[in-house]
Amino acid sequence: MLSLNKLASAAMLAGGLVAQSGAAHADNVVARWIELGPGSSASALANGLYGDQPTSLTPTILARAVISGGACPALTVDGSLPITMKQRFVASQLTSTPGSSGAPNGPNGSNSNNTANYPQYFVSASATSPANFPDGTAKATTSWAECEAVVPAGHATATIGGVALRLPIANPQRILVIGDIGCRMQNASQQNCHYAGPPPGFPLPALAAYEAQFKPDLIVEVGDWFYRDTSCVVPGTGEFTPGCNDTSNAAYQTWGDTFDSWNADVFYPANPLLAAAPWVMARGNHESCGRGARGWFALLDPHPFNINQVTCAYNAGKATVTNAAVYTGDFTPTYVVPGGSINFLVHDSSFANDSTVDVNMAKNYDYDLTSLLSALPSNDYYFYVTHKPSYGLVSGAPTNGGDFTEQYTFSGNATANSAFTGGVPYKIALFLSGHIHQFEYVNFSDYSHYAPQLIVGTGGDNLDPTANPDGHTLTYAYQNQAFTVHNNSTTSTTTTTNALAAYSQAEFGFAVLDATATGYIANVYNIYSTKAGRCVIKLNPRDLTCWD
Repeated sequence: MLSLNKLASAAMLAGGLVAQSGAAHADNVVARWIELGPGSSASALANGLYGDQPTSLTPTILARAVISGGACPALTVDGSLPITMKQRFVASQLTSTPGSSGAPNGPNGSNSNNTANYPQYFVSASATSPANFPDGTAKATTSWAECEAVVPAGHATATIGGVALRLPIANPQRILVIGDIGCRMQNASQQNCHYAGPPPGFPLPALAAYEAQFKPDLIVEVGDWFYRDTSCVVPGTGEFTPGCNDTSNAAYQTWGDTFDSWNADVFYPANPLLAAAPWVMARGNHESCGRGARGWFALLDPHPFNINQVTCAYNAGKATVTNAAVYTGDFTPTYVVPGGSINFLVHDSSFANDSTVDVNMAKNYDYDLTSLLSALPSNDYYFYVTHKPSYGLVSGAPTNGGDFTEQYTFSGNATANSAFTGGVPYKIALFLSGHIHQFEYVNFSDYSHYAPQLIVGTGGDNLDPTANPDGHTLTYAYQNQAFTVHNNSTTSTTTTTNALAAYSQAEFGFAVLDATATGYIANVYNIYSTKAGRCVIKLNPRDLTCWD
């Protein structure tokens, strides 16, 4: 068993090995990965596009690389088939990209840190190469770019700049689930982003190195990648960590929805994991318009680059919905990714407020999902992957901490002819989410109307207080408790159902889902390399049982 210090050392070593390997093959590659997105029509591919078939069970396989300048790296499939990578964007396009404001930071929060100075660029036009931060991390310049290519199906490996990446397999047996991975820089809840440890540190570098050792076939990140949307200055107090706001100090922590912040939150600390397996990437509320949308749409969104989405303004999700889904910068189409025994429904829940019902967005969700589900095979099983959990626990009691808009959607009352009139369709076997920074599960006794909920929001950002009324620090389990869900457009009208079992655990970590004949065994691991919990996921009848 590795100690935390050894894990941190492993993380730094792995990061160094990746950097050295990259330097030996392609000096300009900062990060590289394989990402699975919505399917593509032949006509889209012929025109250099992709991702226009969200109901397709054949995903688009995207090879992507962030480069520090120069030409796109060489991409070779199965050691012999060369594929040309093209620039998705170059940073010089994004030196003035209005949209991220720093305040009010999307519909779920406010930002009181340096809002007047929030960077209105993705990469500073004044940055010149060579340039590094005082701690040695590379600083993005206008020569930085992202390259991408669509990889044909039916191959085993891809090599970008001489570094091998695994391509998707037909029946993945091991699925790694992580979420909420960035480093928080907001007021008193800040972390020291240079320390790879538990609070007040940032555990992702250690976790990523450890997670890669499990050799997953597929990695699912359930949203919230970017947390550096404030500076490290606490109003009225000053710097959270001495020197963290001084660009000449090794303790400086980059902030704002910029290339440097995304590199610090994702690419640099997660480098050992990025190359380990293909990724399914969900969008979180921290990537909503006016918050982290620039980085999301430029770097990770599984659709072609669209400058109008990159620059989407706060509240772009506000739309009047009548008889069909309205897609905006804050709501993009749900799509399917095959995952072996199940298929993933990857849903964008980045916009709607947790604690009120957004009727228009509920209609959007309903029209989008009803159309999608009607086009999918009815005898397949699906995991609904979205950032915000439909059902969850909050600190202090078995109180509903899920997203009220999603709950209203799944009541079947949001639109006529809803797919959810009779409850959550049985082919949705599990809700898989983050957002609440704990490991949690909620399993309903009425499994015909409700799908069980699994939450893995423990990948890097500060943990939430445990949903535990007795003060126990780590875990709490509930049995046969009333659970109130919002089945009406107003929060005052609710329905109480019975949660057969629910469980909450506040430790940094991740889940590893191993396929079985009837579903999955999900083992939960913490930052100390300890197995912290175990779940049995059954597809038919749908059921979820966990324990520590």
